[in-house]
Amino acid sequence: MNRSSFLKTPSYLLDIFSDMNESVYVINLDYDIIYLNASAEGNVFGRESVLYRNLFDVFPSLTKENSAFIKVIKTQRPVKGSICTFITSRGERKTTLTSTYPLFEDGRIIGAYEIGEDITGINLASEEFIVGQAINRKDDIHKVSPHDDGAFYTLDSIIGSDPTIINLKKQIRLAAANQSNVLIYGETGTGKEMIAQAIHSLRKEENTPFIAQNCAAIPESLLEGILFGTVKGAFTGAETRPGLFELAHGGILFLDEINSMQMNLQAKILRVIQEGKIRRIGGHEEIAVDFKLIASTNVHPKTLIETGEMRRDLYYRLNVFYLELPPLSARKNDIPLLVQSFIKEYSERLDKKVVAVDQKTMDFFMNYPWPGNIRELKNVIERLVAISADMLIRFEDTDLNASMSIVKTEAPGQTLQVSGDRVRLKEAVRALEINLIKDALIKTQGNISKASRDLDLPQQTLSNKIKRYDLGHFIDQLK
Repeated sequence: MNRSSFLKTPSYLLDIFSDMNESVYVINLDYDIIYLNASAEGNVFGRESVLYRNLFDVFPSLTKENSAFIKVIKTQRPVKGSICTFITSRGERKTTLTSTYPLFEDGRIIGAYEIGEDITGINLASEEFIVGQAINRKDDIHKVSPHDDGAFYTLDSIIGSDPTIINLKKQIRLAAANQSNVLIYGETGTGKEMIAQAIHSLRKEENTPFIAQNCAAIPESLLEGILFGTVKGAFTGAETRPGLFELAHGGILFLDEINSMQMNLQAKILRVIQEGKIRRIGGHEEIAVDFKLIASTNVHPKTLIETGEMRRDLYYRLNVFYLELPPLSARKNDIPLLVQSFIKEYSERLDKKVVAVDQKTMDFFMNYPWPGNIRELKNVIERLVAISADMLIRFEDTDLNASMSIVKTEAPGQTLQVSGDRVRLKEAVRALEINLIKDALIKTQGNISKASRDLDLPQQTLSNKIKRYDLGHFIDQLK
């Protein structure tokens, strides 16, 4: 599609485009910008600096891997509701809420157009708050000696006599003995950050930082600034501040749920690992960094590679030491030890005199599948200690049968019978998750951004789940 063919569009349609508050761009199959409306001219660029230029020259930070235009032209399907943060050719940082659509003529694709709402002001306000909170949060930055007795997990914090735990402790000692990267896999609630802190506690250097960041808890457009840092003037309101890479220098950086990162940011992480240098957003100076990277995921690495949620090259760089945490259902002989430890902890914290649970309660614990793993067990013990008025927790005084039933996905109001079979449990949880996602998508007419807010999930996490469960066609049917 060339400029002249596009301008054959009825003039009233061009007038509509021109009057829109949203920015509109049109590109041809060579990725040249052949049209932009008045909003795009005024809010993003000047017409003379953009029109007839190649998309990738105009947007220096854009790559073929992260371009919605590339995806739309390749698949001939729209990409809706994306948050796009980019650096313009003038060095300005912009954030837009965009939807990109294919353009057809006589049944063949001739280009694509994008409609974008500028949300830079809104995004910057939240970014300044979130970046500041993430970097200044004292709970995420620990400077401890290997012998610190404070509230920091050590190897002794890992409770269990199961052979898998004994072997895990051996692997942790090996992982702590050098600067090599570590990849941790474990289901939600198995204690991945505890393992990372245990590795840190075994290091010989004293007073080195331990930085922890959950990658799924921060929008992808903000996470880059948190990790790399910013330079004053890089965008409106930006201040000069170090990122977590710099703050972790000489210590450990723990990135939880690294699989929630989008591919373009994974590529930038890979470059930091390879070169040991970073450049703050808006800066030109390369800063040397040296830290031990520990990454974790609650999805098995094999699945992440198969679904394309993790770059293979990043996986190979991280997987120098691989630690796999067993689910609690696979080490049930450790439950009595864990129960006793948690009772002691919460009795002291809540000023209670509880010392044990009765046999019926313990039998229930041993037969329950623990989908939430150790975290779920710990929360249950905290509640039981809090409500107990005696030294012994008795089963008849609890509501465990009612409070720990699992909702069935096939019909509301029914319950799924608790079973010790992990495969059946995983299938039920998977079906429940798919149904919840579908319900949210139906309510929002396929809008992933709105559905993620309804589900209280980061948008990237929801997008990953949609891809994992192959729900793309389901979304297409809603639009």
